[in-house]
Amino acid sequence: MTKSIHRLGLLASLLLGLAARADTTLALGSPFAPASGSAAAAENQPLELRGIMMDGGGYRFSVFDPVRKTGQWVRLNEPGHDFTVKTHDVARDTVTLDFQGRMLTLSLRTAKVVVVGVPETPAGSRPTGMPLGYGPESKPSSPVEAARFNRAVEEINRRRALREKSPAPLPRPQ
Repeated sequence: MTKSIHRLGLLASLLLGLAARADTTLALGSPFAPASGSAAAAENQPLELRGIMMDGGGYRFSVFDPVRKTGQWVRLNEPGHDFTVKTHDVARDTVTLDFQGRMLTLSLRTAKVVVVGVPETPAGSRPTGMPLGYGPESKPSSPVEAARFNRAVEEINRRRALREKSPAPLPRPQ
């Protein structure tokens, strides 16, 4: 009994030591979490950078105004808008733009991924698109229903037999 208690204590201290060591080797910040400060800064911006595209004429930037709920694809130094994109940092996916006399640096907005649960299908139902006659067989709920089902099966078999016995119909003259 005392040996098992000593072994249990030794095992517990070993596991606690391993857990403490593993804790120090973990990354301090999650690589999947937004950089500290950048998420808060992005929320306070009057405009959002929603896309960057390169075509034959150079880069185009999708700048969205969340207040007006409108967005525009613009080029570097393109006039005629409420803002002008001044610079683009390819490595960081950021742009600097002039908006109402202020210089704003916008980072490319990342999409929010929302996990949606799969709806459960009712028991005994067959998937959509599956032809009749396949899938789980339904059992009659009462003896009356069972007799009706058997009569339907007999009638189907009788009609199949008649169809196989009769010669093929002659084509109609037109």
